[in-house]
Amino acid sequence: MTVEMEFDRWCHDLHNICGHYDGVARRHQRRVRGGVRARQFDGLDIADVGGDVAAIHRDRRGIRRDEAEHIFCIIQAEGAMRVDHNDVRSVIDAGDCMLLDSTKEGTLGFEGQGRLLSLHMPRDTFLAACRSTVRIGHKLPATHPLAPAIRQQIYRLAAGRDATVEVGRANSGLLLDMIALAFAQPGAFSGADEDSPRDRRFALAIEIIDRNLTCDLLSLGWLAHQVGMSTRQIQRLFEAEETSFAREVRDRRLTLAASALRKARTDGRARISDIAFDSGFRDLSNFNRGFKSRFGMAPRDYLGAGDAIAAVRHSRP
Repeated sequence: MTVEMEFDRWCHDLHNICGHYDGVARRHQRRVRGGVRARQFDGLDIADVGGDVAAIHRDRRGIRRDEAEHIFCIIQAEGAMRVDHNDVRSVIDAGDCMLLDSTKEGTLGFEGQGRLLSLHMPRDTFLAACRSTVRIGHKLPATHPLAPAIRQQIYRLAAGRDATVEVGRANSGLLLDMIALAFAQPGAFSGADEDSPRDRRFALAIEIIDRNLTCDLLSLGWLAHQVGMSTRQIQRLFEAEETSFAREVRDRRLTLAASALRKARTDGRARISDIAFDSGFRDLSNFNRGFKSRFGMAPRDYLGAGDAIAAVRHSRP
């Protein structure tokens, strides 16, 4: 059931959480279907803004009234929104992301009922960490390699879940690294991330691998381009963790295939070749050899192991 509240109360809540951004009512609108609430994660605020207002507007007066300055990473969670910010006009749909700068004017136009999530990052700290190279006001499409990881983390934070396990050792640092990298100007991060802690850069590389595990484009060169490193730099990153790109990809794909085989035991529908290809393997012989080396049995035997275990249990008195 959608919550309703007075328009003035909705604007008051928006001010309290996001600063002096003003709600713009539709004609004759007195109530808003939606609300504004906030969560905190590792010192950062996450706003969950839903409603059917005409727009949210930021002008020079609002900028002057706010003491704190932020870069907002917004995710369109529901509906679509027209954005006019930093001399860029675009439409963002569900799953798309964008960076907004609180020191610049802008308008977010709601197209009917909508909902957005906003991660509030201290402006000076964020821009210094990414050398001011990020694209403000430009849409990050939902299909971008890093967009699913950013969405998942911010969705979980907005839901109030403990995300330290999901984000990893770096906590908010890894999340901000992903955002900075996703919105970086082309070529801006070449060699720049040498200043980031090694474990954060490795965690970021693994996050990108996991999100693109079955993608045909996944390769060492492609990953290096996504992270903004040379292939040799990223090789050294894996070597420092006593592993390699090829090993990490293979092991993760084998784990994915094993999970699919276990699921296939229950629904009774499985073609091992389909599972291998769906897990990112393109050579069935290599898949069979790798699977047996990792799990001690061939994929077909692994698939039948569930039936064998069930038969033993059933035969017990």
